[in-house]
Amino acid sequence: MKTSGKYAVAASVWCLLAATAQAQSSVTLYGVMDAGLEYVSHAGADGSGSVYRVTSGNTAASRWGLRGKEALGSDMSAIFVLESGFLTDTGMAGFGGRLFGRQAFVGIAGPWGQVTLGRQNNILFDFFIPFDTNRYAPYSVLAHDAQFAGRADNAIKYTGNFGELTISALYSAGYDSTIASGGEVPGAPRVGQEIGTGASYTIGKFGLAIAYDQRRGTSTVTAGNIERRYAGGFLYTSGPFTAEAGYRLLQDGLGSPASRSHLYWLGGAYAVKPALTLRAGIYRTDKRASADDAISYVLQAAYTLSKRTELYVNASYMDNAGRSTLGVASATKVAPGVGQTGLAAGMKHIF
Repeated sequence: MKTSGKYAVAASVWCLLAATAQAQSSVTLYGVMDAGLEYVSHAGADGSGSVYRVTSGNTAASRWGLRGKEALGSDMSAIFVLESGFLTDTGMAGFGGRLFGRQAFVGIAGPWGQVTLGRQNNILFDFFIPFDTNRYAPYSVLAHDAQFAGRADNAIKYTGNFGELTISALYSAGYDSTIASGGEVPGAPRVGQEIGTGASYTIGKFGLAIAYDQRRGTSTVTAGNIERRYAGGFLYTSGPFTAEAGYRLLQDGLGSPASRSHLYWLGGAYAVKPALTLRAGIYRTDKRASADDAISYVLQAAYTLSKRTELYVNASYMDNAGRSTLGVASATKVAPGVGQTGLAAGMKHIF
């Protein structure tokens, strides 16, 4: 009887410890499904022809992921994220077939912030979504500069949240591992290197953000070539109205010849009613000492059916000057100097 009592006590203690461990750790499955119908003009390589298609990610990229956290004591936690991107219209994996192409990192978090290791969003991605009127939909600032949604392999990142102030810094020893010898090359630590830092601050109705992103060439020959971005954003919110403005200076030393360009944008959103939000934005790329400039006009309407389901209509016109080839979305190009119109309507569901 005594022996069985000991076993009973041991079993009770084990169950208590298991329950405690379960309460102190969690894993969450989450995701987004976004698909719609899209019309794009001048979609041919020569600037002719239009395309009608089913598309994925018209307002938010389709994805699924796992997010975990385990309490370690002393206000410390182990954290991880595994996030996979895919195309809703075909079911195919995004990011060149990467299993977890959007994010894959593990780290430690505490009152002082968090340090994470792995494939991660760059600093521009982290800070500027709230400062883009169209929240990184394909018809947005991404049509002018896709690096605003960039990721970096082999990265270590620090992020600290201190009240209304957020600061972050990132270092990558090779931002794209799909490139042969694109990073972490013995004796050549600058190959494929990416460095970024940024900060944001909220003061009442106003929000501010600044960021710096630097990438080097992905070969031993081009490691000395540097691409630099300096960005700033401004946000104003008052009741149902939000206004955003931003600027980015690009010093592109990776291209040939080297170039310099400015990107400006201005926009706003208005919640007509709790379920209906209208957005409008203007984005302009101005290349220094060049006539190859572009300006795009974007409209978006989103109607919320529930907390997780939304219907939307997006429209954009890209006006290219000189030999500019920007399309209405970053994945869409046009013949030099040709304008392009895009229209997409669809549905987004969050789970």
